[in-house]
Amino acid sequence: MSAPQVRPDPVRGLYDAPLWEYAKQKELRLQRCSDCGEFRYPPGSHCPGCLSENFQWTRLSGRGRVYAWCVFHRQYFPEIPVPNPIVVVHTEEGPIIAANLVGSDPSALRLDLPVEVTFEPVRWASGGEGMIFQWRLVK
Repeated sequence: MSAPQVRPDPVRGLYDAPLWEYAKQKELRLQRCSDCGEFRYPPGSHCPGCLSENFQWTRLSGRGRVYAWCVFHRQYFPEIPVPNPIVVVHTEEGPIIAANLVGSDPSALRLDLPVEVTFEPVRWASGGEGMIFQWRLVK
């Protein structure tokens, strides 16, 4: 088994610690308003729809469709090789989430292609360990 890839440390906000903890468990969960049902992504203190503070962390199916993409050919982080394809995915549940695309040639990307989430163990540049979620094309 190969050693985990080194990745830049994530920029952590005030409300997203549970997002990273669920990722360690290989679960994609987002805040969902307990009052109106709207998802909050990125995580926050209040619902963007009804301003409620009530929420629960809801597990997503991990499936969606390509909404947009970008392939970085310039290396911005020494830990991430290029080309670095990023896909924006419209999840089955509604939220739109951007993450790396893995396991596919970026030239295969087209609008509305089905994707699924995958998790990969990483070692943060600062030395800690964690898990990241990424997208891969459904075969």
